[in-house]
Amino acid sequence: MAGRLSRRRELFERADGTSGTDRYLFPIMAALVPVATSRGGEVAYPGDPMCLYSALSLTVERSVARLERGLAPQPSLDDVVPDWGRYPDAAYRRTEDGPRSVLIADSPTTDGHVFDPRIWDDVARQAFITELLALRPKVLLLSSVSAGHRYALEMAELAREHAPHCLVVLGGRHADETVRYQHATSTADLSWSSTVEVIRDGRARPVVDFVVAGDGAPLLDLLLRAVGLVATPGYGPTPVEEVLDALPLVAAHDGTTKGVGSIVGLTADEAVLVPVRGERVNASQLPSPYEAFSVRARFGIFTRAESSPLGSRTAHVMTLDACPFKCTFCSESIQVSQRPTRFAVSETEHVAQRIGQLVDWGAEAAFFDDPVFWGGNWKAITDFCHDLARLQDRRPEARSFEWGAQLTVDVVLNRAKADEVGAALDLMRESGCTYIYIGIESMAQQVMRNVGKNLLRRNPEAWVSKVREALNTIRSHGIRVGSSVLFGLDGEDRGTIEETIEEIGRLIDDGLLIMASPNILTYHPGTAITAAHGQDRLDYHSRKDNRPPYTYFEEAYPEVVSRLLDEDDIWFIHEASAKRWGSTRNSAAESVASIGA
Repeated sequence: MAGRLSRRRELFERADGTSGTDRYLFPIMAALVPVATSRGGEVAYPGDPMCLYSALSLTVERSVARLERGLAPQPSLDDVVPDWGRYPDAAYRRTEDGPRSVLIADSPTTDGHVFDPRIWDDVARQAFITELLALRPKVLLLSSVSAGHRYALEMAELAREHAPHCLVVLGGRHADETVRYQHATSTADLSWSSTVEVIRDGRARPVVDFVVAGDGAPLLDLLLRAVGLVATPGYGPTPVEEVLDALPLVAAHDGTTKGVGSIVGLTADEAVLVPVRGERVNASQLPSPYEAFSVRARFGIFTRAESSPLGSRTAHVMTLDACPFKCTFCSESIQVSQRPTRFAVSETEHVAQRIGQLVDWGAEAAFFDDPVFWGGNWKAITDFCHDLARLQDRRPEARSFEWGAQLTVDVVLNRAKADEVGAALDLMRESGCTYIYIGIESMAQQVMRNVGKNLLRRNPEAWVSKVREALNTIRSHGIRVGSSVLFGLDGEDRGTIEETIEEIGRLIDDGLLIMASPNILTYHPGTAITAAHGQDRLDYHSRKDNRPPYTYFEEAYPEVVSRLLDEDDIWFIHEASAKRWGSTRNSAAESVASIGA
């Protein structure tokens, strides 16, 4: 390795063009692949910004450190790194929110190296082409949920056309859901919907070079270090085969491999899967996702700061990536997710310190995007609230900080811990929690008996009464509640749809819900309901424009929604919920959550 590193340094020293250490940096850009295709009145679902920000955390940290210290006296593996720019300073963080307005090629900051169009249409398409032509990236990183995969493939095609030597790397939740490696049997399981299979059987052009699934941050850092090892100066090609050959060299160089997952390289002749089985990375070992990025979201449900009619500047925070429960429809269930990175329940103080950082960086609020806040562990929730309260005692500017989280009906109605739950809800409110989001899913008993939400059967009461009691419990402690409702689960018919819409309406009438978001069941690879419905060939790749009524719901496309719903049902859900729930349905508070990241 030492000889190889020496030869590489000599190669870059002799390169024409930029002098100094800049010649060792290669241009790179990341893109958050959108889901929606219209700027009209439909839901604008942004994909998963925190998945991307978290995945970039280690490679950005390494690049910034290398940029700040300069070249080491002796040739090093990290001589050649991606050019992410420098971390934003305090003034930038305080003022930069909303959509980015500077070309990536002109941005000196890490925050400016993300293309985030929110909507995929002709305007976004031309903006993306402009970015490619201006930057000429050596590597393009695409982060996509399954519903955005068709647009990820189109973006990869545009990269092939306008930056032909660019390596295209695809990751995100779609990769996690569709690429799996069984270490026990040394076998790969590639879904029919996966990028790899879509390209191998000719349903899409060969426009993606690598797919990364699993622990995004350490695996992406490993891959980009391998790219740096074989990259040449300038804008020439970087062969996929050479990068694949470099992966084990890079992994062995530091002595300890980090992360678990798969890196798949797509050559002209084959797909090569490289399994990675290193040390699990705890979330506390990773930089904050906002270390490199400005807090750009405004969530209308949070208004205490009174800084904008759109709501407070809201950071997204996660204490765990996978839900501990086993709902049949959920792609975030521990049975499906390959993203187990989390904070230990003993690390509540570390998370409170992260909140302190966010306050320093201009955040006015935070929403915990955990599928279930702290995994539903009430001791961890209590400890976190105490830690946050101590922070607020030391930091007066943090006392107005507002936050929200997600819980479940059964976590709230834990009869064995009723006193602990009540005390914890009080502590949540006292430390700034003003909003809890709960997945009600359905108000029809014949639907809910199939879902798997109440796994322990601790509370055998009828679901409708349990929902009402849970909402009353939360409201009695002075915290507002919003909810999601999911249509198309097993047992659904027009009667259960009408029942759910009416029962949710009654909860709204009684002041128990301030927001209700209707959703259509969308099949995700790997979920139990997808398998039970025989949906093993999900079309997440065809280039088709979506249309109403599907565009009124997150991630809904005709080919992948519940087979129990026809188009008339979906129109009915849209129109009847709007009529019965009024302005509480998909309120401004929810839709504004999609603006920024």
